[in-house]
Amino acid sequence: MISDFSSVLSATFGQTIPHPDLTLIRELKRIHPNSQIVATTEGRDTTFPILEYLESINIRAEIVKSDSHASFEYDSSKEFRKVLPMIIAGITTFTYVQTNFHAYKVMWNYAMSMHFFYAFVFEADDDSLGRQLASEVYKWAEKLKEEIWVYEEGRWAKNEDMFRAIRAASWDDVVLHPSFKEGIRRDTETFFNSQEIYRSLGITWKRGILLLGPPGNGKTESIKALLNEFPNAALYVKSFSTPYGPEYGVRGIFEKARKHAPCILVLEDLDSMVTDEVRSFFLNEMDGLAQNEGILTIATSNHPERIDDAILNRPSRFDVKYDYTLPDFELRQAFASKWIRKIGGLGSIAGGGSGVTFTNSSADLVKKLAEKTEGWTFAFLKELFISFLLRIAHDSSLRKRENCSHIEQHSPDDVLMDQVDKLSAQILHVRKEEEGKDFKPAKVEGLGRWLPPFLDTPSRGRSAQAF
Repeated sequence: MISDFSSVLSATFGQTIPHPDLTLIRELKRIHPNSQIVATTEGRDTTFPILEYLESINIRAEIVKSDSHASFEYDSSKEFRKVLPMIIAGITTFTYVQTNFHAYKVMWNYAMSMHFFYAFVFEADDDSLGRQLASEVYKWAEKLKEEIWVYEEGRWAKNEDMFRAIRAASWDDVVLHPSFKEGIRRDTETFFNSQEIYRSLGITWKRGILLLGPPGNGKTESIKALLNEFPNAALYVKSFSTPYGPEYGVRGIFEKARKHAPCILVLEDLDSMVTDEVRSFFLNEMDGLAQNEGILTIATSNHPERIDDAILNRPSRFDVKYDYTLPDFELRQAFASKWIRKIGGLGSIAGGGSGVTFTNSSADLVKKLAEKTEGWTFAFLKELFISFLLRIAHDSSLRKRENCSHIEQHSPDDVLMDQVDKLSAQILHVRKEEEGKDFKPAKVEGLGRWLPPFLDTPSRGRSAQAF
């Protein structure tokens, strides 16, 4: 019977007006008249990872090579860097709950969309075992395994790189005033511990936190630290844009969040997401008929003046706002001190290490840097130290070359201050460009924090797949 699979493929894709799903099921019933068939079709191969699931429960599957057809793709990732097979039509066999299964897979492209068809064929009195297996595969695929859900280009995907970045994040690395950091952390903890209070008052258990301010001042780093601190599911949204329009994206985003609640829904750069085209739809999803129980929405904006007042100043949508202003003298000192300690801890280049030994004391150097960098963002301060280390490495390499031994050697202190002057010129240029843009300042109400009285707290400031 298995060898008849070629006739199945011919019948499926030889139709004048193809309906592949229907044809595949009908043809499988023809060649397996006495078997149970459970079939499903998805738009991505990662949605129904049958082989990965079987492997996770120690079930070995065998591909029927005579009836399996592969296209080969080059995988450029470090662990492979070779051509790997992608089964476009094939059969695999395995045993599940003492029952022999044949799993059929067919993938095709139609109307600019990929389709992945899977069918379980097995001998049983009814199809319940196949439906059970399919349900388990779907549930396993939904579980995060050292990953985070990221929405981009109209679809959700699991992202391992962002998960690792979040796991590496720490509040110790976020340079903000202690009361400011504690306020954000406490607002998040208070929400997830207050479900019964919300219910007792007859209001939906949901909140919105808005992080505002110029780029490079710690908003993203704060979110990473929050996601690392709290065990709740996290969903990260990069854009509402989809091939079907932004409304489709907004609907899919909030539907996903409701399924994973209680969760943290992160909307990065809200001002660029909520355009005139999608504003009303977004507002309806946030506080319309749908009950967003257990969703803590954390949004950021570099340009609050671009956000509609209906979003910015309605407490029912974003009731807490934190203003990430440019770091003051104290924070610039704290940031510089962290980097000076880090650089000194690497060991001097002269001693065979990769670090730097400064002439002045750390306290004097930190104070001087803080004085010369007024108006700088944390991003520019970080750029200062990175560019400084790159220049030290470059100059040291040149001096090691015999024909460049005449190059003058400056003290690390002088090199660092020279980099300050160079970056200051760049910052001035950026500011002039920004001032030339015509943006109407926003009137942001309740900037800092806002909490309902009953919740208030003390004052505080892709690889190829085998099948």
